[in-house]
Amino acid sequence: MQNKKRFKLVTNFGIVSRFVLPVSLTIAIVISLIFTGLISINPAHFTHTNKSTTRSTAENSTITARTISDIYSPTQVLQTDASQAQKLLYDNKVNVINEVQKSMRQWQFTKTSKVTRLSAQAYAQLLQQANMLLLNYPDLLAGSLFNTVYQQKIKFDRKLEFNRILIPTKNPKHIYLLNDSQFSVQALNVTPRGLKKLLKKINQASGKVPVSERLYEKNVLLTYTQGVTLKQYSYLLNKQTANSLVKGLLNNGGLSSVKTKKKTNRTVYEDGNFRRMTVFSKSGVVSYQNFDGSRDTTGYSKILRNAYTDLVSIGVPLDNMRFFETNEDATNFVYRTYVEGFPIFNQTRYGSVQLNYDTQGNTQMRFSLYSLQVPLPNNKPMVTLMSSDAVLARLVAHGIAIKKIQDMQVGYRWTTNSSSNMVIDLKPVWYIEINDEWLRLDQWLTKNNN
Repeated sequence: MQNKKRFKLVTNFGIVSRFVLPVSLTIAIVISLIFTGLISINPAHFTHTNKSTTRSTAENSTITARTISDIYSPTQVLQTDASQAQKLLYDNKVNVINEVQKSMRQWQFTKTSKVTRLSAQAYAQLLQQANMLLLNYPDLLAGSLFNTVYQQKIKFDRKLEFNRILIPTKNPKHIYLLNDSQFSVQALNVTPRGLKKLLKKINQASGKVPVSERLYEKNVLLTYTQGVTLKQYSYLLNKQTANSLVKGLLNNGGLSSVKTKKKTNRTVYEDGNFRRMTVFSKSGVVSYQNFDGSRDTTGYSKILRNAYTDLVSIGVPLDNMRFFETNEDATNFVYRTYVEGFPIFNQTRYGSVQLNYDTQGNTQMRFSLYSLQVPLPNNKPMVTLMSSDAVLARLVAHGIAIKKIQDMQVGYRWTTNSSSNMVIDLKPVWYIEINDEWLRLDQWLTKNNN
């Protein structure tokens, strides 16, 4: 509905719409392309991450590889002060998460304690204790990935999983790995070198949003106590060709034996080795299937690492891509692009990238030909979203019980710009997860009315 209203408004401008706006957009794109090099060195909106080596695609475009530590980084840093007031920290110049990670890699960890399970109430109180940092992951990680991300050699129980790291900020001797689904705590002995220096640096973050971790039924939700005001962004799109993906995913890099079938709305590529790729022309969505049964699906840590390998093998740009969620059986994984620490929705139906594994070791991937390339200037106003309490009240008023809400997040909605299909607009919106489905707040309200 918003797109239709915007189209009518632009149409009414007549000659301004037909000539001035397209010319202005073209100029903006040209300017942005000129400064692409500068932006890649110090991007204003994307998350700064550690870079590994680069590789070239068939079109000679350079894609910066992302390490497994980048993909499985936390997505939020919360700080709780002496009065138990919590704030979400972010900055468009200094990556707060990156600063915390760099510091933690210098810390000395020794032994671990036994995993402790708490009551739901005790766990909720732990999340709101005074004087701490809380690193949040969107979903559970295997304990061994803590060693990978933070360059440690701790002996974890192979079944250990966590989705938060709690760091006391007053002379800590321990940090804690937390698991929301089990209300469990794993303590790690630590000597936190440079903690005071780290706290001084992240205290200068330009973005400090009042939040509160709260327990609703059996789910812990990050709530925005006063709402949040965020920028809208516009980006020039990058589009990969199907050929570059075929060379990477089919026939070990060759094209000679790949069979192509063109249909009305899609093109199907097969290599005769149990691999198939389907490109949907209108949406730009790609579906890839590998039926050779080669994937080892035993052990959560191994599955996460295999998923990372598959993610890299696709060949899509992984800048600012993060692990977002998995299902209870760890057979379905979603990775999303993040801007300013907030996930992007609507890029595809499944998230930025979705990976599926069955018990026979077969793999299916769904992703998009399109990715964000260059930020463009725009004059769009800041958007203020309502508080979490107001969101929950609206859901309840429409007959949706709070106990049904699995998660709720502020995210950016991906929509095509009305003036150019190669420009994407990102607008902050409330997203709610119910029955393993993520929809905008207005979609849930409309759906429940029906």
